[in-house]
Amino acid sequence: MSSSRKYDVFLSYSMKDREWVSEFANALREAGVATWFDVAALTPGTRWQDEIQAALRASRTLVVVLSPNSIDSPWIFFEVGAAVADQQRIIPVLTEDLDVPRIPVLLQQFQS
Repeated sequence: MSSSRKYDVFLSYSMKDREWVSEFANALREAGVATWFDVAALTPGTRWQDEIQAALRASRTLVVVLSPNSIDSPWIFFEVGAAVADQQRIIPVLTEDLDVPRIPVLLQQFQS
């Protein structure tokens, strides 16, 4: 893992949780954490898949926001897989209580 990554954190989440994640992203930024959040980073006309992949590679840590909305998202699991392949730290953040069996086994191994 490169020590010269541009972002401290890449936020992976369900669009249905955008309001919660936006507040979380603002709190991270106010604490001095260089955060990649798609709403702030993607502009009209951007090839969003390319930008997301580049931002993932440029991040030290993947923060996976787990909620009933995101728990089964294929795109979130693409992002988790990319972070695992790149040997990034992965931090699950729960927006509310979730039954442990609902949390994918891949993510149960990471301390939240």
